[in-house]
Amino acid sequence: MEKEKLCLRCMRKIGDSNVCPYCKDEASSVQKAPFLPLKAVVGGKYLIGKLVSSNGDGATYYGFDLELKKPVMVRECFPQGEVTRGEDNYCLVNVGRAAAFIDAKAKFTKLWNALKEIKGCSALALVYDVFEDLGTAYAVSEYLGEGETLRDYLLKNEQGYILWDEARVLLMPVLSALGVLHENGIIHGAISPNSLIVGKDGRVKITDFSIDDVRYKGGRLPLDLSEGYASIEQYAEDGELGPWTDVYGFSTVLYRVLVGSTPMSSVSRATNDKLMIPGKFAEIIPAYVINALVNALQILPEDRTEDVELLRDDLSASPTAAVSAAERYSSMAAVRRSVIEEPQRIEDEEDAEEFYEDDYVPEKSGVKKSTIITLVVSVLVCLAILLAVVIGITSSSGNGDDEKTTSPDEIVSDSDVVTEDQFINVSVPDFRGKNIDDVKADETYKDVLVISTVYEDSDQEIGTVIAQDLPEGTMVSSINKRSITLKVSDGLKVPDLVGEDATEAHKQLTDKGFKDVEVKVSSVAEAPENSNKVTDVVYYPKDESEWKAIPEDRRISATLKVVIYCYGEYTPPETEEESETQSIGENIDSIIEGVEGIGNIIEEF
Repeated sequence: MEKEKLCLRCMRKIGDSNVCPYCKDEASSVQKAPFLPLKAVVGGKYLIGKLVSSNGDGATYYGFDLELKKPVMVRECFPQGEVTRGEDNYCLVNVGRAAAFIDAKAKFTKLWNALKEIKGCSALALVYDVFEDLGTAYAVSEYLGEGETLRDYLLKNEQGYILWDEARVLLMPVLSALGVLHENGIIHGAISPNSLIVGKDGRVKITDFSIDDVRYKGGRLPLDLSEGYASIEQYAEDGELGPWTDVYGFSTVLYRVLVGSTPMSSVSRATNDKLMIPGKFAEIIPAYVINALVNALQILPEDRTEDVELLRDDLSASPTAAVSAAERYSSMAAVRRSVIEEPQRIEDEEDAEEFYEDDYVPEKSGVKKSTIITLVVSVLVCLAILLAVVIGITSSSGNGDDEKTTSPDEIVSDSDVVTEDQFINVSVPDFRGKNIDDVKADETYKDVLVISTVYEDSDQEIGTVIAQDLPEGTMVSSINKRSITLKVSDGLKVPDLVGEDATEAHKQLTDKGFKDVEVKVSSVAEAPENSNKVTDVVYYPKDESEWKAIPEDRRISATLKVVIYCYGEYTPPETEEESETQSIGENIDSIIEGVEGIGNIIEEF
């Protein structure tokens, strides 16, 4: 390790430099107690790097797998007040805390072993290893150091918030992951903009898993909650955590993402329960999303959306989901009225105008004042147009003897008609083969289509539209806006092939659908003799000459060149032509042998 001199944050080789040229982190020789020192090794193969975070149940470090030569995250069970750091980094149990430490370590091991069993969930980092060493327990998981917290991601946005269409793509995989966690008996209890990491590929992963003793006030360890994002039951000594707890946490994050500010803490809302949405956001956030937030951010758990599947329904614009939500919450109305304070009284019209001017307070019905006004105005406009047409017909028939015919411009004023500029009529094109970003950026469809996306494995380039549910040629207009779901290529996932036989690795990639796969053999003196094990897999981005490491989610376009590195010998797999040639050769040999055999028989006769 000294020869290679790794950056102890991003785990890349930096030579003699004291500042990493990749992540710009400065080298450091000391890590403050009681945390593991830099370059310590746990589990016989995991090098400890810089501290990422810590709380009541342990610490998380950047790490490096010395065997597989790749960066990882290492979580150490180090419950505060129950252990101290002894010689050789060993964990010593404090006097009188043995039973508590054994319980905490058992919970830690159970949590991380359960996470290790969960595969194929894009919003959950893979857990590679769970083991005991130095008197405590450790968990090793996928490296997330290349990403940034959702908080930092939003702060980089000039507005500080994003629109629902982007938020839905960003956060719905998190909601799915929470459902998977709940099915496996895991309650996160700390979903917030700081516990969600946005990767370079734009995908979000959940971090900061801890045992429940730090997630509610009645636990034995110091409380670790984010102000504004924790539910009321987490501040109670006897609080019962459940899926509804994560529903509240996720919904506060969604509120922050859409509105740009942290919601009022649940403790404050318990005495002044108003969920304020500024007026300008009430106009741009879909009504059904606001209604979903109202349901999911109820203070009392019994009033709140109880699980993520129901929340997913509420965040859907489908009529079925809307009816289901209405039936589900109608039974809660009486209970809510009995626990919510008497509403603010509005004494006169001036007070009313001031009340609605700045903030919008959503009611349970989810119907906005602006929606009602818009509906009334629309009805009046329609009546005006109808009246104008009737007058025009009457005038025309009543003056049949007159040579002059009254023009439509004289009957209906400009303000009463819908002009060409206001009315848009478009035929839905074939989006297949186009890039989804280009489709969404096309102003032609902004006022006539609501575009949803579903990502699937495909051998087409990432981002390419591969199917649509609204047929080509369907007429849509600004007064008949339609929803369309586009299936988009998510590329293909490169399996973890390090340590595999190179020939088999090549076959795996080509069978999976990758079109350009190459194996490169490195001749290294210390390589095992006749070894053809894979040491690394990289890819070449389109129109770039330099290789790149496989991204964290391991997804790339199937059309890109993939290179497998190995030591020693490598036997390329047979191509179909070679196989056919070999087969023909074998058949010819058989025929020759048959002819020779017949000749021998004739000679005997």
